[in-house]
Amino acid sequence: MRQWLIVAGIALLFLPAPLSAQFYRYTDARGNVRFTDDINQVPEDQRARVRSYAEAQAREPDPPAAAAPAPAAAEPAPFAAAEPAEGSLEEIRGRIEERKKQLEAEYRGLTAERDRLAQEKEARKSREQIHDYNRRVEAFNQRAQRYEEESEKLRREVEAFNRRLLEENARAAGGGPPRK
Repeated sequence: MRQWLIVAGIALLFLPAPLSAQFYRYTDARGNVRFTDDINQVPEDQRARVRSYAEAQAREPDPPAAAAPAPAAAEPAPFAAAEPAEGSLEEIRGRIEERKKQLEAEYRGLTAERDRLAQEKEARKSREQIHDYNRRVEAFNQRAQRYEEESEKLRREVEAFNRRLLEENARAAGGGPPRK
């Protein structure tokens, strides 16, 4: 019986486990938006209102970092320029959906990069490797801040679209003058 428990315990160690990660968004003393996976790095006065992100997905490990191009060297995915809410409702809806797809792709890229950085965190040895890692973390923080800004812009566009949609529906139902 004891041998069976030992074998079962060893077998459990070799079972694949889903990756789970949580990271936090906060603002540092200089007003920069930062992301960390350690809640202890978030200032105590901000912990109550810190924004938390969580992801839990089973995924295959990334190829070795030496084979992958440096993510900070790559240009961030360009977002569609914020266009004024002109045109038909269908055109505006199409632009909003396209921007949403771009933001979703950027989010997937950010989570993949965050996972790579988390894996590399403990592998740093030389001063040059630490400097390179810190540079990539800073680039990640900038990309993540840009993502947050673009997400907020999209949210405002969706709200404006919804207001316009309600207005046009009210006009169509006879609740107001026709739009020129």
